[in-house]
Amino acid sequence: MPTVRGKRGRRGIGGLLGVVLLVALTGCGSSSKSGGTVLGSTPKNADVVVSRVDSVTRYDPDKLQITLNKDVSFTVLNKDSVVHNVTIPAFAIDMDVAPGQVINVKIPAVTQAPRDGFFTFYCKYHQSQGEAGRITVSK
Repeated sequence: MPTVRGKRGRRGIGGLLGVVLLVALTGCGSSSKSGGTVLGSTPKNADVVVSRVDSVTRYDPDKLQITLNKDVSFTVLNKDSVVHNVTIPAFAIDMDVAPGQVINVKIPAVTQAPRDGFFTFYCKYHQSQGEAGRITVSK
């Protein structure tokens, strides 16, 4: 079952704003000790939502988790009024997401976790404002 960390994740599996995925998903979540959303279940909305809260644009959730040796995909919904982006340098992913649009991000199977245990993802337009996250690799 997907997991998400934080206030919105605890709000939950029913009316959530969307979290989780794996090859054709669209969001759901629950509280977790792992510190991230496990990608790879069947969703309802979007796995990751970009929105502006108190003048700060962010990904929700900003911590995702993938499993070694599995292709993964997740959806990103832009709830803001400006274009955002999902950049994952380790996979040469650079995708814009227009206001109101949902995109599907595909990550190829990871055969070995990076030395620090995670990959970063960010919005190339708003990274300096904190719009970034981590994708942790588990076995």
